[in-house]
Amino acid sequence: MKIAVVTPIPTPYRDPFWNELANQPDVDLSVFYCSGGKKDRPWEVDWQLNFHAEVLPGKNLLAWRGQDASCYWNPLITRRLKENKYDALLIGGYNHLTMWAAIRFARRNHIPYFMMCESYDKHHNSGYKKWVKQKLVNYVVGNARAGIPTGKLAAEYLVSYGAKKDDLIFLPNAPDVVSLAKRSSELTAIRSQLRNEYGLGDGVAALFVGRLIPKKRAGLLIRAFHKATQNTDGQLVIVGGGPEEEELKSLTRSLQIEDRVHFQGFVQPSEVSKYYAMADLFILPSSETWGVVVSEALASSLPVIVTDQVGCHPDVINSPSVGDVVIANDEPSLTAAMEHRFSNPTSRESIADAWKPVFETQRYDRLAAKVAAQIRNLIE
Repeated sequence: MKIAVVTPIPTPYRDPFWNELANQPDVDLSVFYCSGGKKDRPWEVDWQLNFHAEVLPGKNLLAWRGQDASCYWNPLITRRLKENKYDALLIGGYNHLTMWAAIRFARRNHIPYFMMCESYDKHHNSGYKKWVKQKLVNYVVGNARAGIPTGKLAAEYLVSYGAKKDDLIFLPNAPDVVSLAKRSSELTAIRSQLRNEYGLGDGVAALFVGRLIPKKRAGLLIRAFHKATQNTDGQLVIVGGGPEEEELKSLTRSLQIEDRVHFQGFVQPSEVSKYYAMADLFILPSSETWGVVVSEALASSLPVIVTDQVGCHPDVINSPSVGDVVIANDEPSLTAAMEHRFSNPTSRESIADAWKPVFETQRYDRLAAKVAAQIRNLIE
């Protein structure tokens, strides 16, 4: 079974999954990237790729709007798809002209394509924009052989645009949970040493991992942390960089908590595990389509606090013991959850036990076997 994937950029959580998919019996996998990376995601792409991978020449038509905006056009995509007789195409969304070219090629050559999606309707367009989006998305989703949602919210989104519910192939944006759990166990042995090196002391430490941009709401987190820890020696570690960094540092000084908020800047994915090992709690107060870092934290046996606009929450928060879901952009809600978690620390062992059912569903070996079998059944 020859499969081609067309996707925006290499990522440290999806590429290891493609490796596992390529290892499945009778799977010949090619992955075509629209770009080698993005300025706002300065990963070092140093991980091994066990499949044919190619970064296509092309351009970002929205580069003028800033580093967050992208609409890739890679004219070579049609030629590459012609060079091999693929049995199925996996298309990484519909926001790029390259994806539309791949869909057009699939339709013209009667090749089944599968629409990968992590979007969900947290904001609803109205008027003309809604009408245009309805037409376009109905076309690409309705003509796909099946949808590949990351989770429950993306599944609802795809079904609302014409995907068949019974044919959906669930593929979460999962990190390598097995490797994370193993690394967490190894680092636990030197946890006290790490905390001393980073000046965390003995107090409960909360962790945030993400870009410092408005939708992540790190400022809201800092204000809630200030209120939730006024009578404790709690610490907050912020891993990530971005345009808001200096403003956020100024905020900690104005609140007189700069000695308890530790900015670490951007950290390569391979180095993040030590921060999970040092922390007692993970917090993501953002609005985003998925949130891979939530599964990273849970695989490292940390309890989490996320908002109801973090798209992964219905799929990964399987029990109140492993995490709290708070109202997005609501400081009192976040503060209350933080106060509770700071006052009632949860053991890593109990988190690992409670999250075990989700852990098993996010293992790459099991995901790859399931996805390969479902694609094969749908195209035969």
